[in-house]
Amino acid sequence: MANRRGKLTAAQQFAVRKLIRAKSDREIARLLRQSYQLLNLHRRRRSTVSHPERWTDYELRLLGRIRDEELSKLLRRSPAAVAAKREFLEIPIFTPRRIRWSPREIELLGKRPDKVMARMLGRTRYAVQLKRHSLGIPQCWENRRAWTASEDAMLGTVRDVELAKKLKRSVSSVRSHRNDKTAIRFIRTPRHWTPSELKLLGRLPDGEIARRTGRFLASVRNKRVKLGIAPFSKK
Repeated sequence: MANRRGKLTAAQQFAVRKLIRAKSDREIARLLRQSYQLLNLHRRRRSTVSHPERWTDYELRLLGRIRDEELSKLLRRSPAAVAAKREFLEIPIFTPRRIRWSPREIELLGKRPDKVMARMLGRTRYAVQLKRHSLGIPQCWENRRAWTASEDAMLGTVRDVELAKKLKRSVSSVRSHRNDKTAIRFIRTPRHWTPSELKLLGRLPDGEIARRTGRFLASVRNKRVKLGIAPFSKK
């Protein structure tokens, strides 16, 4: 039974929901015609329209102050709902403020790795890297071994792979240092065709020859056309 104020208890509401699922609409209306509260509860439970949760004043004050994706995780709402509410209230989208670089901060660029400088300056690593690149300041590496004059003289005398093994450095380090210090540029020469590879031209599809020889398909086709060999045919 309902309490003195006419409100239903939790057990009564559960019983009504159970009754709604088991009975038809006409039968429920007949059973509930003497109780306005039960009939109103029935109408609310039967409604298929879902009403979104209302926005609180605290949530509205956060709109536009952080990114919509981050705010959606904080408020447990979808990003589309956050963006729609912000646009409805004509609140501009969040844009992080750009803090100007001071002369002291610019002097520190390249003195330590970008990751360390980002923590020191309170900036992102991407911001530090972008500013350093724009000013042409080389990157600082931890435990980096300085290049000697004798090592600089060896740049370009042999291939970077061979020189890297000899100097006990990485190939990328040798290549980048050679490009910075010298005008020597190595051109990759094509691998010569062996007699056994040439015999395959026209006897197998170009794609199969490329797979067997480890060459590009265009390289195989160009070599076959240059030698005047007809393409492979099953006939």
